[in-house]
Amino acid sequence: MENWSSPKCLVKLADFYADVQGTPESVSDADFMKRITETFWPTSCWCFVEEAFAIIAPGCAMRPHLTRALIVHPIKAMIAGGLEDENEVIGQGMACATKTNPYVEPTAEGKRWLCEQWPLLELLAIEVFRTKLGELTSR
Repeated sequence: MENWSSPKCLVKLADFYADVQGTPESVSDADFMKRITETFWPTSCWCFVEEAFAIIAPGCAMRPHLTRALIVHPIKAMIAGGLEDENEVIGQGMACATKTNPYVEPTAEGKRWLCEQWPLLELLAIEVFRTKLGELTSR
């Protein structure tokens, strides 16, 4: 896996991902999710969208069954940032993979997942978007 060189939390996550690739059975799904979400840091909504996609993409590639739970993070940030069109969710992830100067550079594996697998998840992304939008607007 191509590793991040900074910040320190991404370097640690890259090492974690590399370890899990070698011995996937050594980490439970709950611990896997915890390590990923503990890596997030505070920032603006739209920077967080890029940060979250970069952080979760390798995890989604390694454990596709956790994708639904992981994509909630960037989708909630999109909604908080004002996105109202569910049909733009996939495009936002694709933009993170192809952006010239992203807030957080996805790894090569992350870019591959965002470009190849993420577009195939349009129905799931829309479903999660609708659910989160409903939850956030009903408060």
